[in-house]
Amino acid sequence: MENSKPYVACDVCGAEKPRFVLESKGLDGPLVECTDCGFRYVGNRKSDLTFGRESAETTTARVRDANCCFCSLPMEEERRLARLNAKWRLDLIRKFKPSGKLLEAGCARGDFLSIAREWFDIYGVEPNPELAASSREIAPVHQDIIERVPWADFDVVASFHVVEHVDSPRSFIRAAAARMRPGGLLVIETPNIDSLPFKVFRARWRQFIPEHYFFFDPKTIARLLSAHRLETREVMSIGKYASLNLVMNRLSRFLPWMPPTNGISRLTFRMNPLDIMLVFAMKHE
Repeated sequence: MENSKPYVACDVCGAEKPRFVLESKGLDGPLVECTDCGFRYVGNRKSDLTFGRESAETTTARVRDANCCFCSLPMEEERRLARLNAKWRLDLIRKFKPSGKLLEAGCARGDFLSIAREWFDIYGVEPNPELAASSREIAPVHQDIIERVPWADFDVVASFHVVEHVDSPRSFIRAAAARMRPGGLLVIETPNIDSLPFKVFRARWRQFIPEHYFFFDPKTIARLLSAHRLETREVMSIGKYASLNLVMNRLSRFLPWMPPTNGISRLTFRMNPLDIMLVFAMKHE
C-alpha cells in the first residue's frame, strides 16, 4: 500500500514530485522514482539508519537491531572471502591508478586496506566505532563520515557498498570529490537497480534491506558524478568470490526453514548475481 507521508525530494536532481513504485518488507519505507531523472530511492523513512546525525553508537545499535533476524557467517569465513574480493578489486583499480595515496570511505574492518597497503599510502574513514577500531590497526582511520574527514589530496577514493547507505549521496560524492587531486580516481561499488534480478524479483530483490535507501543505475550514478566534475570512465557488472557457506547463508534470509550452514563447505568460486556495478570516474584536471 502506498505510504501517505510526503516524499522527500530527489537527491540527484532536486525534483520534488517522485512517483510511487512499490512497497517492500525489506525496505525502511516506500520505493519511489524521480519523474525528472529516474533516480529510485526510499521516499520517506520509518527509521533513521544512516550515520552522521546522531551519535555513532546510537546508529550502530539501530542498524544492528534492524538486521537482528539475519544470521552471519563465522568471522573467519567472512574475512577470508572479503580479502579475496579486495585483491580482485585492487587489481582493477591499479589498471587506472597503480599507486599513490588512497582513501577508503566506509572501510569497515579494514579488509580492503590490508590488501591495498602493498601499493598505496592508505587511509580510511568509518563511522561505526567498533569497525573503526579494528581498521585502525591497519591504517590511519577517521571515525566519522567522509564529509568531516580532515585529509585531502588523494589519488584514489574508493567506496564499496556505502553510497546506498548514506544520508545524502550528493553530499557523499561532493565530499569525496573535494578530497581528490585533479586527475584522481573515484571508485564506487553499489547495487544496480536497472538489472535483471530487480526486474524479476521486484519487492523481494535481495538488495532491499533496511539500511539501503538509494538505488542507482548507470545513468543516475553518471549524472550525480558529472555534477561534481567527475567523468565516468567505466561501469562494470561485477561478481565476487563466494563459498557454498556464503550462498547457503544468504539463501537462508529468504528461506528461513534452511538448516544452519556454518562449516558445510569452504569451496570457493566466483559468481555474478548481475545486480552489482563497479563505477570508475576521474576528476577533471
